[in-house]
This record gives sequence, structure tokens and C-alpha cells, in this order.
Amino acid sequence: MSGDGGFPGVKSLFGGRGGFPGKLKFVRKGQGSEAGEGAASQATGRPSDESAAQQGMATLSLDGSSGGRRPMEAVSSSSPPPPQPTSGRPSSAGGGSSSGGGSSRRTTASSQEEAAAGAGAGSPQAEATIRPQRDGVQVAALRSMSETRISKFNRLLDEQVVDLEALRELAWSGIPAGLRPTCWRLLLGYLPPNRERRTQILARKRREYRDMVPEYYDLAASGVDQMGEELGALRQVAVDVPRTAPGVAFFHQPQIQKSLERILYIWGIRHPASGYVQGINDLVTPFMAVFMSEHLEGPIEGWTLGGCSDDLLLDIEADCYWCLCKLLDGIQDHYTYAQPGIQRTVFHTQELVRRVEEPVAAHLEKEGLQFIQFAFRWVNCLLLREVPFPLAVRLWDTYLSEGSQLKEFLAYTLAAFLLSWSAQLRQLEFQELIMFLQRPPTAGWGEKDIELVLSRAYMWRASFKGAGAHFS
Repeated sequence: MSGDGGFPGVKSLFGGRGGFPGKLKFVRKGQGSEAGEGAASQATGRPSDESAAQQGMATLSLDGSSGGRRPMEAVSSSSPPPPQPTSGRPSSAGGGSSSGGGSSRRTTASSQEEAAAGAGAGSPQAEATIRPQRDGVQVAALRSMSETRISKFNRLLDEQVVDLEALRELAWSGIPAGLRPTCWRLLLGYLPPNRERRTQILARKRREYRDMVPEYYDLAASGVDQMGEELGALRQVAVDVPRTAPGVAFFHQPQIQKSLERILYIWGIRHPASGYVQGINDLVTPFMAVFMSEHLEGPIEGWTLGGCSDDLLLDIEADCYWCLCKLLDGIQDHYTYAQPGIQRTVFHTQELVRRVEEPVAAHLEKEGLQFIQFAFRWVNCLLLREVPFPLAVRLWDTYLSEGSQLKEFLAYTLAAFLLSWSAQLRQLEFQELIMFLQRPPTAGWGEKDIELVLSRAYMWRASFKGAGAHFS
């Protein structure tokens, strides 16, 4: 698809939030691991671009260079991660390091690799030295479970009126599993920040959904007095639901399949501008898993619905429906006619890859591979099918924290995801590229891998801030 004809009206992608949270310190040649340790001990905060420059921090210009010298360098998944910022949204940062003389290098000291795995929004030393294992899982790769972060979330959530901006800042780097249902409802605006109103509003919204089930779904399922479009939509939903999350058995239990069918059909009928579109079925699954986790114990692989009443399941279904509505309100042009939102995001991703690591973009172009051939599904399903399901839930902590900036942030996330394999991609030919990118090798990924992608995305957004005209 051509860059001009296929993606018309691409304007002003980059109007995001302020600079990179915390201080991003690049290592000078010859400093070794001491530089990495120094970066990890920097004070917390969100300096502006001007203050960072005054303090000697390296800033990246619009053409991807540091200090006007060498191009910004993407770090592949086979390279050791660079030093990490100590606070703010990204829990681990990616990118090249620049010396005063213009040469760049990647730090490889083991202390820096440990910092990359353990750095967090609070005290990285405190969070990285908690118990080495929990339920057989390395805690260093699951920072959101640390006692330090849990206490921060609890303090926020215990307020009479939750500070939503503070919650977004904290949740960006991951939400503890036990607090995720409440945090997601708050971040999406489904629950109000005022504690006194939550019970009343939750009951009202669940009652509204219960009333919609017989009005829309039951009538359509009966086949009585329904138009052809409505019956066609129901058939399409019925075809797609069994294909949803094929690797997660929980979503293929009959009761869950019926819930998904009701949610998707009702959403499609109530949003005629787009109607139901393939891919929306995947977007329900994180909500279903998270809200079910309030009532089912252990990993999702062992969940069964034997002890769940029909009323409880309908309440969970209602929460999933309303949260899906909130999410899709911000990206609905991904699913309207010709899906312009997806096309625009794919185009921005392509331009970002070209600016950040031009050799990769040039190789893909040389092989005749168009970004739309693999990135369409990435955007359509918000990477849900490209990473293991538990990591998709972690990914959504950041998505929901982005709020209205999610559409913009997606392009950066996709570019960072793609460049996780920059070295490998340059060695592949067209057919191999297609197969590789349609099934990215993420089966062995952990939380630190997805956080590295998100951190690079955040860094690049801060670096390219205000460059919307450059990509139009």
C-alpha cells in the first residue's frame, strides 16, 4: 500500500505528554559499570527538556541523534539492556548511549543487567532485593508484586477521592494483580474516583446491562422480528467467539463463550457507526480475565466456573461490556469503514522505524514487505495475539494508564516491539520475514521483556515530541 494513497490525512501524531520520567543518563565511553550504577542512583522526578540539558543529560534530536551526532540506536532482544531510569512510568529504558566525542556504546556490565530487571517506580534497590522467588516465579521479573509498589497503590486507593493522574503515573509500570480490577475500572472511568459513589454507580451500570440482554441479545437469538443485518452480525460474532484466545482454555468454556457472544453482539448493535468487527472479540479477554480474578484463585489455566452463580457471571459480564465501551470510545476509528485509525497507526509505525533504525526499514522495503502485511493485526488486536496472555494483561496496565494518549502511544509501542529483533530481521528474506512477523518468537518472554518494549516506546515519544509535521 502506498504511503500517500493508502494513508490519507495523517497529521499531528506527536502531541503526547512531557519528557521522559526520571533522569535518563547515557554512559560515556570508558565509564563502565560505575556509570550504570550512577544512573540507577539518580534522584527521582520528571525533568523538563531544558532542565535535563542544564544538568548534562543527553537529549535526542528529531532525526534520532544524540547531541546532533550519531543516529539513535535500537537495542535488539539479543543485546544486553542498557541502564535504567529510576522512576516514573517506564520501568526499564532502551536505547543507545552516547559519549561526548560522538561515539556510542552499549553497556554490558552484569550490575547494569540486574538494574534493568529490577529498576522500578519506587526505590529500585528495595524492590529488586525482595524475596528471590514467589510461587516459583522470579520476583525480579514481576516488579508489580513488590511490597513497596503495593503499599503505594493502597495509599492511593484508600483516599476518599482517588487522584487519577497519580494512579496513571503509578499504574504505567504495572499494577499488582490483586488491585488490578479496581485500578482498571478507575482508569477507564467506569468507577468514579469518589469512594462514596462507587457502589451506587456500579449497581446502576450492571442493572442497565442486565436490561439490555433481553432487549438486544435474547431477541436476536430467538430470530423474531430481526433485520438481516442484525442476524448477520450475530452469526459473525458466533463464528469469531470460538476463535478467541485459542491458547487459553478458560475462554472456551461454554458459559464464557456465551458471555463473550452477548457482550460483542450488544456492543455492535449499540455502535452502528462501526458495528462488530473481527478483532474486537480479542479485546474483551483481558477484561474478562481480570474481573474473574476477583473470584477465582490461582493461574487462569486452572480456572473453572463451578462455584460461580449466574448472577455473579452476569455482573462480571456487565463490567466487561462497559469497560470495552470505554476502551473503544478512544479508538473507534480503528473499526469504522476502511479502518482509518489502523492505517494511520501502521503508517506512523513505519515512519518511526525509518527514523529510529533506518537499515531495518530499508531492508524491509528492499524485500518488498509492506508494514500493513504484518502490523494490521498488531494494531487491530493491540498486540494481544503477539505475546503470551499474562503479558498482554501487563501490557494493558500501560495502555489504560495512557488514557486519551493511547492512539498515539500505540505507534511507538509497535515500533519498539518490531525493533526487538532488528538484527534478526536484517538477515531474513521476504517469505521468512512474513512468517517471522506473523508469529513473533515471544513464547519465552517475561515481564521484563514487555517492559523494555514499553520503556523504549516512552523514550522515543519523549524524544520525538512535537515532531508531528515531520511524519505528516
